[in-house]
Amino acid sequence: MAEPNIVLEPGERMLWSGRPQRIALTGPEWCCLAFGAVLVVVVFAAHGMPFMTGPVPLTDVAVVLCGIAVTWVPVGRRLWVTRRAVYVVTGERIVVADRVTGRTRASEYRSALAPAVVRVGRDGTATLTFTRRDAPGDALGVPMRKRLPAIRLFAVPADEQLRVLTEPGAH
Repeated sequence: MAEPNIVLEPGERMLWSGRPQRIALTGPEWCCLAFGAVLVVVVFAAHGMPFMTGPVPLTDVAVVLCGIAVTWVPVGRRLWVTRRAVYVVTGERIVVADRVTGRTRASEYRSALAPAVVRVGRDGTATLTFTRRDAPGDALGVPMRKRLPAIRLFAVPADEQLRVLTEPGAH
């Protein structure tokens, strides 16, 4: 999807569109990758590097593959999905779409969203997090389990135009 116009509804005007500029691993993702690597090393070290002395036990292979699937696949999937994303801000909606297939991944009306929480990184990019106004809050300090997912725009340029678009009265 070269042009984000495919996600626009009839009569809708696009105010801003962009793609993630630089995709970096987050702290928890680095921990997942490190845990997966440690799991592989521990399993093979516990058996004296069986792949060098003979056949590898099937249970070791199963543990390593499950560990990699649990720790590395979610990280790789997030990076893949984020790399293919295109973000569109219109007068009425915020849309996250797949730029290859054109499929809309997330779309919310701006009137239903609270003002964006903007986290600016050292590299000049920002992460914008939008939550629904009617999302349940914390009950007595305990987070509610069924929160509606937020819309996050990762690694977008932190320019003045984007700041204006994220303000509540900038419709």
